[in-house]
Amino acid sequence: MLESDRAAVAAYEQHIAAAEGPRTVGGTYYPRENDAEQQRRWMAERMVREARRQVALERASELVSRPRVGTWLAQRERARVDMAVGGQVQLCHRETLHALRGDFITGHIDAALVSASLVRLPDVATMSAMVRDFPGNVLVGFVADVDEAQALAGALAFGQAGVRSLVDARGVAGWTALRSMFDSQRLPDTFMQRAVRELTHDANTLGASCTAGWARFLATAFSPRVSSAKQVAASLGVCCSTLTSRFYRAGLPSPKRYIAYARLVWAARLAEAPGVPLSAIAHRMDASSPQSFGRTVRLMVGVSAGTFRQQFDGEGMLARFRSTLIDPYRETLRAFDPLTISQAEREQASRKRSSRRGLATGRAA
Repeated sequence: MLESDRAAVAAYEQHIAAAEGPRTVGGTYYPRENDAEQQRRWMAERMVREARRQVALERASELVSRPRVGTWLAQRERARVDMAVGGQVQLCHRETLHALRGDFITGHIDAALVSASLVRLPDVATMSAMVRDFPGNVLVGFVADVDEAQALAGALAFGQAGVRSLVDARGVAGWTALRSMFDSQRLPDTFMQRAVRELTHDANTLGASCTAGWARFLATAFSPRVSSAKQVAASLGVCCSTLTSRFYRAGLPSPKRYIAYARLVWAARLAEAPGVPLSAIAHRMDASSPQSFGRTVRLMVGVSAGTFRQQFDGEGMLARFRSTLIDPYRETLRAFDPLTISQAEREQASRKRSSRRGLATGRAA
């Protein structure tokens, strides 16, 4: 344990003792002061660990919520863009247009910003391929530190390549438009957002909204940067074992199965872009190798990775998710909330507290 953690534990111990007294911890009275001190120390250590975990989660969620934007800009433009949107997005400056295309393939960026001052006629083919092969990613043309002739030439090049968004930052309104262009609510994949909305609505045939906990679970499971049940549980603020237990008690498939199917929906969605090879999809699914991804696909769907790409697009895999994991459990999912303590958990906690009180009374006797 770090020295700072020891100091925090001692501070928590003092706070608990001042609030509850020397022999009461967590509402339980301990006749022996040594037992109370030990319980108080354990509680303080848990509080410190939880505080550190919350800090880590907040930092992680901050990074996840910020869109990742790759740029191909002149040096002076980089500095100005850093000042304008650096706190809003994660910027990744590249030296070539081909490097940006590689980031699209690997999924390292969600959008790209390309300067009119650097674009030349041979770059039109590369930009056109990026627009065609990666329809889920945003490519934005950027006009700033250029003369009128180069600005016009760049705009024409962007138009020939099929770039639909152009920002003229030679005025104040242009910088405002740039900030709104990379708003986090605009960049996430619209298909996946719609999928989560449909699935939460499907939980209730009457059209009423499902529980907030189930909606949060689905939204987290379909997040592109979450790949395991542990990550989902941490994002939701519950223990992985607790989350699994709540699904089991409700008679539902395990959360791992829901998350694995959600990942396959993502994989099918990514496979719709012809410029993304299976090896890149496997990498973005956090598989150890393309072969490992293929084994997962065969286990879950019963076909090879190549056949999976041919047979399923995002819509098709979403329909399979719904028919396998939503429709058979519709009645249960209407009221299921994986983030709320159930009556069974309350009774179990009550039995544990009663058992501890009985043990403490026996020691006193």
